[in-house]
Amino acid sequence: MLERLPSEIVRQIVSSFTRLDFITCAQVNRAWRQHLPPYSAHLWERIHIKTNDHLVFLADTACFGQYITSCTITMHNDDTLPFLALERLRGCHLQSLALDSFNVKDNKRLADLLRNIKSESLAFTGVTGACLDFIGIIAAAASDIRHFACHYDGLCPSFMFGNHPPPPSLNTNHFGLVSLALTTQNLVIDWMDILQRCSATLQHLHIGPSIPTISCQDIMETCPRLQSMFIGEFSIPRMLIWPPSSSDKPGLRYLCHWGACYDVDAMKFIIRHQHTLEYLYLDTWVPVLQQPWHDLDSFQSNTLKTLECINMHDCTPSTLVSLIRQSPNLDTVVLLPVGPIPDQIWHALMSLDTLRHLSIHLELPKHQHHNQEWHTIIRPLGAMTTLRQLELQGLNGANSNQCCQLFQLLHDIPLVKLHLSHIRALDDMALAALVHIKSLEEINITNCTLVTTRGIKTLIDGLPKLRNMTFSLFHAQRMPPGVDELVTYAKSSRGVKLIVNRCN
Repeated sequence: MLERLPSEIVRQIVSSFTRLDFITCAQVNRAWRQHLPPYSAHLWERIHIKTNDHLVFLADTACFGQYITSCTITMHNDDTLPFLALERLRGCHLQSLALDSFNVKDNKRLADLLRNIKSESLAFTGVTGACLDFIGIIAAAASDIRHFACHYDGLCPSFMFGNHPPPPSLNTNHFGLVSLALTTQNLVIDWMDILQRCSATLQHLHIGPSIPTISCQDIMETCPRLQSMFIGEFSIPRMLIWPPSSSDKPGLRYLCHWGACYDVDAMKFIIRHQHTLEYLYLDTWVPVLQQPWHDLDSFQSNTLKTLECINMHDCTPSTLVSLIRQSPNLDTVVLLPVGPIPDQIWHALMSLDTLRHLSIHLELPKHQHHNQEWHTIIRPLGAMTTLRQLELQGLNGANSNQCCQLFQLLHDIPLVKLHLSHIRALDDMALAALVHIKSLEEINITNCTLVTTRGIKTLIDGLPKLRNMTFSLFHAQRMPPGVDELVTYAKSSRGVKLIVNRCN
């Protein structure tokens, strides 16, 4: 009878159905099995399989599997769960498939299952156990896969090579990968083998940690179509979310180098690609006695939009000043130095008419806790009226009153987004100084343990344009009482979406 009703009526009837409701209907009535699945398509686009109970969502892939576009399978303590889930995904055509907390035990079975699933993106995160048969896995899914990522937990074992039959022809010897992310160690000779198999199509690459035997230039010559190159240990979200490709902008556009001390030619490589780079991330990781930072003094780029410099050990201020001044179109700068920021860097930042987003770590030098010194440090920030987004981290050595002084300097800046992170002295009194920045639409407070619901409510009530706010604490920290009630109040009374969560 249901199938005879107009589609609009059916849509109203099933509007509150869950996945399980649709499955039950399909099981009890053959006509419904044919008629109802299209109305459930929105429920199946993204699914996360975590327990055996969740497998019921995949109980009938003939009806519902065609609507699944993204699937994440988290193993936890059940070794059989991923294989059962993959078996039930047989025949599905996915945009992305991710296996989380995956324990490698049976490479052959895994390859056989993946051979029967079409997926454009395949990711393994939190991998433990044996070595993953990289070439065997990719070969099994080679006809459809375009994006592959694999991250091992803890010490990284080698990938397995040579334990599968050789490809029968040159056509199958090449992988059509567009992006490849491998955070694993102990690969030396085989890196070039991997890259050569992807040389014609690869546009995005992340390998880590840095390997002395393969240089940025070697990678670029092997894969000339690369647009983004991440060398080193970056966060998993950064590894899995790639910048957009561009067919009308040839050349390397995004370069991240963590642990630049491993690659003595890295600086020269940066200079070689300075006229195409849009994003440059540098992190030295450890102090280096003889690092050729001076090579960057000649850097000059009209294309660079984002510059991130993290822990630039032994890098003189003049080099950073040169990077900033010789990149006149910078709109985003992230500076997390190992010490206080000198005046010449502040002056370079203030000279940028294009700067819209600044992320910076501020601190008082040791034994200098007087307000005069603090005011000298923060005064340049108040003059940067082009900013629309500001991230402040640390504020080491500052107290609550000094945080207030800093926030008062921001009153004349038309900020839209503000992120306050890991500020020990940030409390409700300091937050109250932000209510005078009437342009704020979004605030993110991360791991500031003195903040309570009172301070958050002050911002919700006092900022007329505020629409989104996030408050995050580490898992070990206790959430302030009343946060659940505040979430409801923010939405119903002020139209503010308040998210309270835990950060890693």
